[in-house]
Amino acid sequence: MEQQGAKRRRVKPEKYSSEQSVSNREEELYQQAIANSRQEKSLPKLPIPEAPTFRPTKQEFERPLEFIEKIRPEAEKFGICCIVPPPEFAHECCVDFSNEKKFSTKLQRIERLQESVPYEEGRKYALMDYKAMADNFLDAWVKDHDAENMETEYWRLVDGCAEPCTVEYGNDVDTEEYGSGFPCKDKTNPWNLNVLPKTSLLRHFEISMKGINAPWLYLGMLFSTFSWHTEDNFLASINYLHMGAPKQWYGVPGSHATAFENVVRRFYKQRLMEVPDLLHNLNTMFSPSKLKALQVPVFRLVQKPGMFVVTYPQAFHSGFSYGFNCGEAVNFATSNWIRFASLAAERYRRIGRLAVFSHDRLIFTLAKQIDTFSDNHAECLLLQQELEKICKEELTLRPRLYESGVRDVSGLIAPPKNTDKIDNAASDYDDKRVCVVCRHTCFCSAVACNCSQTQVVCLRHAAYLCKCPAQNKYLIEWESNENLEKLLKKVDDAIHAKFTSVLNPLRKPNLSSASDQEQKEPQATTPTT
Repeated sequence: MEQQGAKRRRVKPEKYSSEQSVSNREEELYQQAIANSRQEKSLPKLPIPEAPTFRPTKQEFERPLEFIEKIRPEAEKFGICCIVPPPEFAHECCVDFSNEKKFSTKLQRIERLQESVPYEEGRKYALMDYKAMADNFLDAWVKDHDAENMETEYWRLVDGCAEPCTVEYGNDVDTEEYGSGFPCKDKTNPWNLNVLPKTSLLRHFEISMKGINAPWLYLGMLFSTFSWHTEDNFLASINYLHMGAPKQWYGVPGSHATAFENVVRRFYKQRLMEVPDLLHNLNTMFSPSKLKALQVPVFRLVQKPGMFVVTYPQAFHSGFSYGFNCGEAVNFATSNWIRFASLAAERYRRIGRLAVFSHDRLIFTLAKQIDTFSDNHAECLLLQQELEKICKEELTLRPRLYESGVRDVSGLIAPPKNTDKIDNAASDYDDKRVCVVCRHTCFCSAVACNCSQTQVVCLRHAAYLCKCPAQNKYLIEWESNENLEKLLKKVDDAIHAKFTSVLNPLRKPNLSSASDQEQKEPQATTPTT
């Protein structure tokens, strides 16, 4: 259950407006999409290979994260995979379809999905009313179209080669209001999506973050679309289809996320200048065949009721439904996710995007509990390197700021409470210390100025706070240099003690030994695309 005070949630997409100025801009985007489509017509239409499907034994199925980690070396190459549970897992969908409370939908004009404009608000439905509408739409469509090849029909619509088609998608429906599809009393089944996140690194969050560690329902109809995106903070996700028509999925592995983004930059250059976090707005769709023609590896799979789909960190994925269905999804994080978490944190700072939770706080929480973090040496080193990167930035930039005239007022500020756990109080405190430049949570320290009672910046962006002289500015250290050094030593000692019998000797703490992409000194740059 969501707790009062947990404010930070997924960043909302830009809102649709029917004002004339926006309508004119939409028309420009529509013309741009047509131009892009003409450019793409020269690309060959290539078949899309299948992503793998795994069928765990009853014994393998008993430990979800262990099984997902076991198949990761193979499945990660595809970005997505399907998992078919043993017969013993079967259960009836427990969503309360008698619930007459209405939920919101998104209006999706399929022929305009390539324009990357925000979805309009659709109508509101009770669950059974939505099902009736979706079934009627499917019946009417089948009468007049090729029902044998719906996938081809869908992409003809997206490419603007067929008649207009508008559908409504019930995404992000609150399981607290409408009930989870998993048995409410079955809290022992680790594949229950209300349980699974709590067996991953997300167990350290004592707050409910909807869609992150608390599942959402997804109610679809024919051609309702989830557009290309990665998960928040590059987390992994798991999706279960409770009932109804199948879902068509497409995936690009995280190892080729940059290649995917280069294609987006090629066709949406102007739009990216307006909306730097375009791919986080969940409203951009284009053909996987075109991606493959442009040398981006892409894979497909069809999810049927009773199947799980797992998406791996940083993997782009998208898809659509073949009729009315009801699914449920949530995020999770295994220990090897740390390397992707680091990439996501830097990406968000570059584009000025607020993360759903503080990356630095989670790293410090994991470091303080290093003894229970992982039994894998490489994963422990990943955590150690990320901690070193954060601490190095603090220990490097603080003395420079003090030398410039910035005052240290740490002794005048009451330290935050409960720094060893992520609860409501911690979340609320973090929401009040977000850098106004890059929107990164200033967890270890922040710079402020006498000219404002509300604005703070991270150490990277101290020069961008205001035009006041350095003497007017002050630095608050919530984690002192001494505490940083102590935590670094604690982690190094714990890793040494845990693995000394296997690997000897291990390296000593080295603040310059971060990953290759982070070896440069922190740059005080404003967010860009």
